[in-house]
Amino acid sequence: MQVARDVLKKYIPDSAVEPVIKILFAHKELHLKITKSRSSKLGDYKRISPYRHQISVNYNLNKYQFLITLLHEIAHFLAYKHYGNNIKPHGKEWKQTFGKLLQNFIHPAVFPEDLIPDLKAYARNPKASTAGDGNLYLKLSQYNEKNNSQTKYVFELTPGQIFALPNGVVYQLQEKRRTRYKCLRISNQKVYLIHQNAEVYPINSDNL
Repeated sequence: MQVARDVLKKYIPDSAVEPVIKILFAHKELHLKITKSRSSKLGDYKRISPYRHQISVNYNLNKYQFLITLLHEIAHFLAYKHYGNNIKPHGKEWKQTFGKLLQNFIHPAVFPEDLIPDLKAYARNPKASTAGDGNLYLKLSQYNEKNNSQTKYVFELTPGQIFALPNGVVYQLQEKRRTRYKCLRISNQKVYLIHQNAEVYPINSDNL
């Protein structure tokens, strides 16, 4: 348990470590994997077998985003345990489970004061990703340790602008579709949808 405690202290607020440890060790079939950065998701949940479940979280999230994502994935597991497999991934059962779980952590000992009002609102009706709540997502991003002044959010770009994701893949911005933008991937000329709050690196087309 001490090893798990030492690992979690690197990724989440100190005051959240013991409550999270209690949840994880109460469910021996649940395993946490800390992974490399993935541009398509912050974390995920997998039911490997009836006796083994795995959640993963990207290693490079700031401690508040990491904790929210961790609780998000734990909620998938708890919803499965309570309601079974015939529920929607982000349906009402998951929303209720995640909302109640997150509320237990929303206090000044865990989160900065400026995040608490937005977190309380988010917990009442959680979205599939914090990126779906633009205001909360932007506030959380202010706590990124490696904030790069050269980066911008997708919504700050203009149509036709070239940019790269943190994984190095280059796109050209096209039109907006609700909370995402159609983007042309330069390498294969295929169109992908990228969230408006994704942090990217603008590129001068003369440098391509």
